[in-house]
Amino acid sequence: MRSNLFILLVFIFVSSCQLNWYGDIDLGSDFYYMVEPTFNSIVIPVNTSNPFKSSIYVVRDIESIGYNNNYVIAISKGEKELKYWLIDKDAKTEKLGYKENSIMQLSNVAEIDSLKFNQIMNIEKIVPKSKNQYRKEHNYE
Repeated sequence: MRSNLFILLVFIFVSSCQLNWYGDIDLGSDFYYMVEPTFNSIVIPVNTSNPFKSSIYVVRDIESIGYNNNYVIAISKGEKELKYWLIDKDAKTEKLGYKENSIMQLSNVAEIDSLKFNQIMNIEKIVPKSKNQYRKEHNYE
């Protein structure tokens, strides 16, 4: 009887926790980097009270990413070229609708040029890591 009660209590405790089984990285302001090679994207949660259950894509095909308390900067691989991204974590996040490939457009996410990317990286002292560095840290490689 005691062992059944113990198992029940452990099950209730574990199911009430927000577990991150996949090594997703909390970038702050409800943005997450999905490290797993299948996803490799910046996402926002559908439900902020349970962020690891379901997500909406914001930026796909990440090559490198860095962040601090104010910004997330990322480089993604487009069809023909690299794309540079800036997420302003201090600005309000408003959903503006979907682009192609189920990518959510947000008011505080912008594609920028490489010059502005490097300026923000230097001013904010953000050191991006490659997707491979994150994968090694989270045992995907």
